[in-house]
Amino acid sequence: MKHLLAVLVALLAILSWTFAGTIVELETYRSANAQGLCHVADVNYGADAGARAQRERCLAATTTGTSFTRHLLNALGWF
Repeated sequence: MKHLLAVLVALLAILSWTFAGTIVELETYRSANAQGLCHVADVNYGADAGARAQRERCLAATTTGTSFTRHLLNALGWF
C-alpha cells in the first residue's frame, strides 16, 4: 500500500510538472472570470457571439497579479 501511494504521489508530481503551464493558464482564466475582470454588465453573451469572443480574448490575456506557484497550488486544491 505504501508503494502504491508513493507511485501515485510521484505520478501526480510528474504530471503537475509536465502540465504546470497549462494548469496555471487555466487557473488564471478561471480566476479572472470569477473576479469578473472582463465582464460588461449590459451585454448578453449568450446572444452576441462577437461580445463573447471579445470577452474570451480578454480573459485569456488578463493577468490577475497572483504568482505562478499560487495559481498552481490553487488549481491542485492545496491552497
